[in-house]
Amino acid sequence: MIKSLTGILAQKSPTSVVIDVNGVGYGLAISLFAYDQLPAEGESTQILTYQYVREDRLELFGFADAREREMFEHLISISGIGPNSAQIILSGMSLDDLQTAIVNERAGEL
Repeated sequence: MIKSLTGILAQKSPTSVVIDVNGVGYGLAISLFAYDQLPAEGESTQILTYQYVREDRLELFGFADAREREMFEHLISISGIGPNSAQIILSGMSLDDLQTAIVNERAGEL
């Protein structure tokens, strides 16, 4: 399982990045929170990852820190929330607001 990547930020957009690790470009889906934490293209960076594997899919998701990755893992453990939905939720509110909404069972905020 790929848990993190360290390399050069080759490309970035609000929803995805490419990290060049010794000549191999890894594409990752990211949240807006992670995007805001990234350095400029061409700079060195480390990004935490979650490797999502299903019989018809293999995807990497990237995170700015361990707390964001943990929240992602919690979200995808909920029935009906897949990794893409989890990334959208992470992009829509701060981690503190998201945690408060989950603890107080305010699903409408998600």
